[in-house]
Amino acid sequence: MKEIMLILYCMCSKLSIVKISFIISFILVCSLQLSAQSYNFTNYSLKDGLPQSQVMVIYQAKDRTLWLGTFGGVSNFDGKIFTSYSKADGLSSNSVNCILEDNQGQIYFGTEAGINSLKKGKITTIFSGKSVNNLLKDKQGTIWGITERKLFKIEKGRLVFYAIGGLYVNTINTDQYGNLFAVVAEKGIYQLKNKKWVIYQELPTELSALSIRKILFDRRVRTKFYLLTYRSGIYVSENGMVKPFFKNPKIDTYYALEQDNKGNMWAGSEKGAYLIHKDGSFIYFNAENGLSDNQVNEIFRDAENNIWISCFSDGIYKYEGDAFIRYNKFKGQNIAYPISGMAADKNNNLWFGTYNKGIFKYDGKKVEQISNPVFKDKKIYFVYADRAKNIWISTYGNGVWKYDGQKFSQVLKPERFDNSCIGEDSEGGIWINGLKSSTYLKDGKIEKITGFDGYSSCIFPYPLSKDSVLLGTSNGVTLIRNKKIDRGFQIKALNHIHILSIIKHGDNLVFATLGDGIVTWNLKTKAIKRYVAANGLNSNDIYSLATDNKGNLWAGTGRGINKLTFNEEEQRYEVFRDHALIVECNQNAIINYKNNILVGTISGIIQCKIVAPGQNKKNPFIHIQQVNVFHKNDRSKDLSIDLNSTKNSFYKLNYSQNHIAISFKGVYLTNPESVLYRYKLVGIDNDFSKPVPNTEIEYSAIRPGTYTFQVYAIANGQQSGIEQFSFIIVPPYYDTVLFKVIAFLVMIFLIWLIFYLIFKTRERKKYQFEKLKLKEQEKIRKQTAEDFHDDIGNKLTRINVLSELLDKKVDGTEKEQKELIRLIRENAGLLYTGTKDILWALDPHSDNLFEILVHIKNFGIDLFQNTGIDFKMEGVLAKYQKLHLSMEFNRNLTLIFKEMLNNVLKHAKATQVLIMVIETDHHTINILTTDDGTGFDLESVERGRGLNNIQTRCKRIKSTFQISSIKGKGTTTTISTRIPVTK
Repeated sequence: MKEIMLILYCMCSKLSIVKISFIISFILVCSLQLSAQSYNFTNYSLKDGLPQSQVMVIYQAKDRTLWLGTFGGVSNFDGKIFTSYSKADGLSSNSVNCILEDNQGQIYFGTEAGINSLKKGKITTIFSGKSVNNLLKDKQGTIWGITERKLFKIEKGRLVFYAIGGLYVNTINTDQYGNLFAVVAEKGIYQLKNKKWVIYQELPTELSALSIRKILFDRRVRTKFYLLTYRSGIYVSENGMVKPFFKNPKIDTYYALEQDNKGNMWAGSEKGAYLIHKDGSFIYFNAENGLSDNQVNEIFRDAENNIWISCFSDGIYKYEGDAFIRYNKFKGQNIAYPISGMAADKNNNLWFGTYNKGIFKYDGKKVEQISNPVFKDKKIYFVYADRAKNIWISTYGNGVWKYDGQKFSQVLKPERFDNSCIGEDSEGGIWINGLKSSTYLKDGKIEKITGFDGYSSCIFPYPLSKDSVLLGTSNGVTLIRNKKIDRGFQIKALNHIHILSIIKHGDNLVFATLGDGIVTWNLKTKAIKRYVAANGLNSNDIYSLATDNKGNLWAGTGRGINKLTFNEEEQRYEVFRDHALIVECNQNAIINYKNNILVGTISGIIQCKIVAPGQNKKNPFIHIQQVNVFHKNDRSKDLSIDLNSTKNSFYKLNYSQNHIAISFKGVYLTNPESVLYRYKLVGIDNDFSKPVPNTEIEYSAIRPGTYTFQVYAIANGQQSGIEQFSFIIVPPYYDTVLFKVIAFLVMIFLIWLIFYLIFKTRERKKYQFEKLKLKEQEKIRKQTAEDFHDDIGNKLTRINVLSELLDKKVDGTEKEQKELIRLIRENAGLLYTGTKDILWALDPHSDNLFEILVHIKNFGIDLFQNTGIDFKMEGVLAKYQKLHLSMEFNRNLTLIFKEMLNNVLKHAKATQVLIMVIETDHHTINILTTDDGTGFDLESVERGRGLNNIQTRCKRIKSTFQISSIKGKGTTTTISTRIPVTK
């Protein structure tokens, strides 16, 4: 002690009062520690799939999974599975220093040899050659980093370096608002504001000269931040004032710093970690109490407020909190044995029995094994304290004994089946149960009751009245009333259920079962309620029950300990959600001792805090990863939809793609083993499924219709948001309403046709006669057209020749006669042109795209001749002769362009007209007509009959018509026609 005081005296001249208080707290904690406490840490290492044991950086992505940078590459961890990448997969180096996810979901890795990015499973190199130590993004999503103590940002895939006063940059970090800060050597803290680095706070000379490893902003106080130095401890700055925060003489080097959700600070050293409470006290975690003695490289708080600690060569640890503390030694006495029961005697000494080492007593100072040969190293079935605080013990092969504070006395001699449970009724009678019988002891009298169904496993006196006892058996419950079995009593919901423990809590009887969770029976309303793993229990195997001084219910299960609180308004229990402690509890080994719940497990005792820290947990996170669509007949048409890389929320599938498999993942790092899923396919399922662990669901033979797949995760009674994927399966043509209507009409038509064929033979012959008559008429019309061309064409030519002769003979002064002659010639020309168009349309040789385009070109040349308008047509290719078209298409396309070109001539006031025929990549034809006329405003102009006619004709030939016009800049029209072009 003198040596300790001397150390304190020497340090007073150098350390602040705050530092001294920390050291004193440490000494007090060590001196008061009477037993070996083991805190609850979960370790993940090489055996769990971690690629390398030295984790240097921990980062959490938006999907809640952790990315771990090691000396053996990088690994993604979802709480269960590690997915790793190394240099063999494309990393520049296996030594990963920093990790970042950008706003597009792309993951960046800073390594000893540059920067790599991961997208859709493929790794690419952004920068190579130098070690990158920090990667962060600012509010705008721009990525910043540090290499060789030089600051840079990534712009368009390239590194752009920034110099802040020409000095080195130690580290960068963001506050809780996303503001980016940099620690500049020998200067202070700089902040990125409006794309410029400005001084945020200058540091004292003695601090700025130190090697600052990390800056961490307080999550609760905006003006407060912490500085982690290499060897000089932790400093805190609040409202511009900098002072020492924590320094321990046992720490040589500081490696990590983090703040938990309670505001406490965590520091990583070369040998273990320190939890620094807000009141100045701290806990040192090392190999003796659950962590490791190795160097702590990183401490990280995730989105669920879990604390993760990476230890050199030990992988990573997850701190499960201090709600549960393991005790496996008391002052050197090993008690890591299977505990079979616990009780407190008249002096409040704790007695606990084991399954292989006899019975022990703890008097508050030491633990001693009871040396009585009846118990030493024997199997103990129960340890029980009656209301007088006498201790009752059942031991293998030696019957039942009682300790009254002075001596042991045998109460029951050994029988064929050892006694395994005990209880005391309201009259002071003791009930002791064997496998097939129940023994009643009072005032020296012994009475035995037999004949119940199943094997006895627990007993609970006076649940209904003073003279009644309830037995829990392997086949439900049995009521013993007035020392006789009541055959008329039963709780049907418990029939054929193995009951392990019974307790009264308020108006409820609570039953612990093997495999069926917790069942409650309300003594007033007789209502039955069941609680299972889906409601938050760690397991459906419940071995022990107890209540604390706050009215909470505690359950020891096959996978940990649960605390339940009763919601009076909803009249049901709510499971308290904390870090899961994976441990197997033993039957009826539980006690409320000195305001703590002690639970016996297969390897020692667990202390449970009655007033546990408040919960601040987030719900599980879930996302649908991928949807596989299988074609009914053709495997080559199978489809895989990656929902991580697409934003579509609705998909259309054909009727042959009616077999789908949907994979999803829920992440709940607090207790990954507790994650279950409920799902439904809206359109098929009426309600969500029962909770299942499956992460992939298949639906086959889905009928056409609209569907939405919905899924959510549940863990420890908490529920994630609902993720969904919507799709429609288009029915085949024969399954549509239209087809069915048509099929029905066809059937009616066929019936009518049969009658028609039977009773209307003459009409059919008449129809055939008329058809022959029509064919003859077609021949006549064709011949007429030929004759028309020969006759009318010659006569029109004659009229033109005669009008020219007449025009020459009429004197030039006769203007009226000259005008009449001109009109005769003009009308004869128009008649000839119209006749030529009719004959051209009737000619079968004109039924191809090339002839149509040539015809339009000729029309345009004739129309704009001598008008001062320059007309051109481009893109008329000879290969279009192979595109045969119907006479209807021929006629409508010709009339469309006649209408448009006439409109240009009449209204556009253009000097140039250009028609371009363009073949698109989709093997269709676009015909653009452009003029440089006056143009018009599409919004204000009234559509005339001409435009409407053009739109109507385009629809007839299944083409689209678009027009764009700007006043003073001309007009452009586009006709897109779906004509397949053969190359």
